[in-house]
Amino acid sequence: MDIKKEDQKEINKINLDEEISESGEGSNPSSMENSENEDKQIEALLEENKKLNDLFLRSKAELDNFQKRTVKQIQQAQLYSVEKLSSELLVIIDSLEAAANLSKGTNLKIDDFIEGNNLLLKTTKEVFEKLDIEVIDPKNEDFNPEYHQAMSTRESDKPNNKVVEVLQKGYKLKTKLLRPALVIVSKKN
Repeated sequence: MDIKKEDQKEINKINLDEEISESGEGSNPSSMENSENEDKQIEALLEENKKLNDLFLRSKAELDNFQKRTVKQIQQAQLYSVEKLSSELLVIIDSLEAAANLSKGTNLKIDDFIEGNNLLLKTTKEVFEKLDIEVIDPKNEDFNPEYHQAMSTRESDKPNNKVVEVLQKGYKLKTKLLRPALVIVSKKN
């Protein structure tokens, strides 16, 4: 069997490396450096992974807390709005109860009843004002389908699409429509 000189050198080198690794002597310094560098890189990656995992867990906990706070704030806002409305409506209920007690008396006069009704209407308007509820009373204004509901048309000398009569007033809370005004709209003769 003929072994080429190059192949023989390679075999000798392999045998020598095996002997050195078995004896533990003469370790290759470059392979040890590579191994140490790899170990350092692994340690650095593990440390970075640990930091990122910690950051992830903290972020998740912060998000959970934010969601809980938001839900609580929404619930408190709803409760506050209902509380505000309820306290304002109590004034109207008190007036209605006082009127009911007066109506049981034997000396009820129609003028007293009318005056009580006017006071109750005034009180209700004041409550609406405090709650930012606006009245929509569009007589002689242009018809606006966003705030008015046309119930019919009426021939008139006024230009087309003018509100000639308000059958029922509408109401809005700031920009939100609570109820459209029911109106009769003009139509040219």
